[in-house]
Order: sequence, then C-alpha cells, then structure tokens
Amino acid sequence: MNTEREELQQATQRFIRSMFRTGVSLALLPVNRLPRKPQQHFRAAGREFTRGWATLVRELADGLEEMAKDANTSTDLRESSDTNEELE
Repeated sequence: MNTEREELQQATQRFIRSMFRTGVSLALLPVNRLPRKPQQHFRAAGREFTRGWATLVRELADGLEEMAKDANTSTDLRESSDTNEELE
C-alpha cells in the first residue's frame, strides 16, 4: 500500500515537473527563435529582473520584521512601566 502511494506521488511529481518545463519552453519559444546575441540580452535582463524582485521582497520582509521588533519592544516597555507603576 505504501509502495503504491509513493509511486503515485513520484509519478505526480514527474508529471507536474514536465508540465512546468513544457510551459516554460512554450513561453520562451519566441526568445529561442531570436538570434544568439538578443537571446543573451533577454536572458540577462530576465535574471536581473528576477534578482531585483527577490531583493525587493527581501527588503520588504526585513522592514516588516524590524517594525514587528520595534512594536514588540515598545509593547514590552509599556507593560514593564505599567507593572512598575502598579507595584508602587
């Protein structure tokens, strides 16, 4: 039973991977028909675009994380000052 399940999972993964590769190949078909030099420029631009998006997302995540830390710190300070006032 487990063997059949694993085989089905592997077959599904291979199918999805092949569908993805086919989709990418179809999307890049016009680019692949270009002469070699424009192909290289297009691929370099794609890499730079992807790298730029990754950097943007990373910076946004770092900014959100910093804002969350600041919010937690200010909340902790308020709670500790409230606790000190209650003790007095």
